Amino acid sequence: MDEDIAVVGIGCSFPGGEGLDNFWKVLVEGKNYAVDIPEQRFDIKQWFNEFDHRFFGISEAEANFMDPQQKLLLHCSYRALEDSGIPMEKVSGSRTGVYIGLMNRDYETLLNNSPSTITHYNGTGTAMSIAANRISYTFNLTGPSFAIDSACSSSLVALHSACQAIRQGDCEMALCGGVSCILEPRVFVALSKAKMISPEGTSKPFCRRADGYGRGEGCGIVLLKTLKKALQDFDHIWGIVCKTAVNQDGHTVTPITKPSMVQQEELLKRIYSTGTYMMDVQYIEAHGTGTPVGDSVEAESISKVIAKARSSEVGPLLIGSVKSNIGHTESAAGVAGLIKVLLMMKYETIVPSVFYSEESSSIDVKALNVKIPTKLRNGIAIVPWRGWLELIILVLGELMHML
Repeated sequence: MDEDIAVVGIGCSFPGGEGLDNFWKVLVEGKNYAVDIPEQRFDIKQWFNEFDHRFFGISEAEANFMDPQQKLLLHCSYRALEDSGIPMEKVSGSRTGVYIGLMNRDYETLLNNSPSTITHYNGTGTAMSIAANRISYTFNLTGPSFAIDSACSSSLVALHSACQAIRQGDCEMALCGGVSCILEPRVFVALSKAKMISPEGTSKPFCRRADGYGRGEGCGIVLLKTLKKALQDFDHIWGIVCKTAVNQDGHTVTPITKPSMVQQEELLKRIYSTGTYMMDVQYIEAHGTGTPVGDSVEAESISKVIAKARSSEVGPLLIGSVKSNIGHTESAAGVAGLIKVLLMMKYETIVPSVFYSEESSSIDVKALNVKIPTKLRNGIAIVPWRGWLELIILVLGELMHML
């Protein structure tokens, strides 16, 4: 049996404010924190004074050519280590791996637009590999360190890779997650021409008003170690990752951007064939981007494999999507949903889905045996497992299952 992996630290920065308390406030309030892009967003100088480079031992000259995504990753990695309560001197020199989901290269594009200002810091300031390596360098971590680009599933594929690495002994602990910053408009243009992005700038999961996804930005990092070691070290345990899996659509659908119901069902069946009982699943954090095609495919897949297999006594399966709160944070989207689920487990509360109502539903919730929360639900009795809370992560678009 695969060894269980414990989440022992979290750091994040999402729309609504930095840190877990602010993120939880956003979720509990049931609000969408998308705002108009400020005029100064695409002026590079606006980013230079928001990072304490001295704290991380980085010169001002180098910091001025660092992708803001690297800065966010350092900040959130520090917060995750701080949240874990593990002393920095104990982390230093340890076989801790770093696995980072990263897909957007806006800052590199901006720098390339000004070739006369190129310095020797351009390479390290924009390289995807350095986004992970700089964390290892700053905190003196000696485990594997690399960035992963699998588009919107990047941060969960990073989590999957980190869990695999810990289980096979590549590292003792791992920092993993994802980041995404919006710094210039070219990606908006491409997404608009593909008719994938919402003209209103918001993601409205499972809603008839859904007209594409709204782009969001942010960063999330979790610190992982084996459950056995976490218990030995008396760590605070946020949740347990007991199973991860990854697959690809192949050529089951066309075009390449369309989700495959066949492959979604295949992965769900592979996970749940391991003995996890359908009746114990209380909530699924879905990908839920707010696209008419994607939402319906995902809801149908979840229904066929999980929701319809449940007894009528336990009621419909609850599903939701953090994208209704903070938008689609792309390469950070999976870890945003993961942190949301961990916070709901901590507070034993199901948070509402923004924009959604039964009257405006784009899916037949009764036929699918699912329910999308529209109000805060406190006092949820989350099923315990070995004295802790069990979390199953499926790296498929970003399906997260809370038991």
